[in-house]
Amino acid sequence: MTSIRRKTQGFTIIELLVVVALLGILSSIVLILLTDARLDARDKRRIADLEQIQKALELYVTEHQVYPKESEGASGNTATNTVFRSLIDPYISGELNDPAGIGNDTFYYVYDGAHVCGNRTYAVLFARQMDKPENSNYDQFFTATCGGVLDGEWRGGGEESYNIIIGLSGG
Repeated sequence: MTSIRRKTQGFTIIELLVVVALLGILSSIVLILLTDARLDARDKRRIADLEQIQKALELYVTEHQVYPKESEGASGNTATNTVFRSLIDPYISGELNDPAGIGNDTFYYVYDGAHVCGNRTYAVLFARQMDKPENSNYDQFFTATCGGVLDGEWRGGGEESYNIIIGLSGG
C-alpha cells in the first residue's frame, strides 16, 4: 500500500482575504493620520502668517501712527487687496497667500481696519476659515472683543477662523 501525501503550498483564499482586509484597514488609518497632519500643518502656517502680518502692521503703525484705514480701501483679502499690499509691502517680505492655494474662495487672510465693537474700532486680522475648527479661536475673539457683538463684516468663516485683535484703530 502506498499512501498518497499531498504537499500544501501557498495560502488559502480565506488567508489571502484576511491579509488584504488587514492591509486595507492599516492603509486607511495611515491615510487619515496623514490628512490630519497636513490640515494641522496648514493651520499652523496660517497662524504664523497672521503673526507676520501683525508684526508688519505694528511696524506700519510705528511709522505712521495709525493702522491702514478701511475708509481708504485697505480692508479685505490681504493677497488681492492692492491698497493693503502697497501699504504693507515695505514691512513684510513674501506673499500673503493661504497655504490652501491662490484663488481658493474658502481660505484666505483678511484685514479689517474698522472692526466696530460698541463705541470702539479695532484693526483685526484673521484667517477666514481654518481646516480644523478645534484650531480656531473665534469664541475667544467674540468674548475678548466686545462681549459677543460683531459687525458681521467678513465673517463667512464662521467658527473656523483664527483672529488677532491688533489694536484700536482710527477706521
